[in-house]
Amino acid sequence: MKHLSVFISLVLLGVLTSCSQLECGSNPDALLDNFENFVDQVGTLNLDFESKQWAIHDKRFEHFLEDCYEHHEEQMTKRQRRKFWLKTMKYLKIRYGTSVIRQLFSSEDANGIESFFDSSDFEDLKERFKELTQ
Repeated sequence: MKHLSVFISLVLLGVLTSCSQLECGSNPDALLDNFENFVDQVGTLNLDFESKQWAIHDKRFEHFLEDCYEHHEEQMTKRQRRKFWLKTMKYLKIRYGTSVIRQLFSSEDANGIESFFDSSDFEDLKERFKELTQ
């Protein structure tokens, strides 16, 4: 009986891991397709800001941001990174409203949003997102 519970645990772990890998995709294009579908689906839900249903979507969003993006980041082109971060902003706008975007790119920000997306350094944006969503 003990061996059966260990076997079941290993199978469940394998299923969870494979689902996670499927969501991240096998390459940057697959990740972008999966992430775009996720954000678009969330956009159709029309959830209230305080809805408890956000918890599951926020968890998936974090997975895309912290696991999937970091897994594929080095392979991504500048265009793919820009597309990922624009979809990230779309999710945050759906989730928190436009004020979160204004917080990311305040008037004191010397670079501004236009010059930021002209650069290839997305580390600053990643850190800002982490600060705002914690």
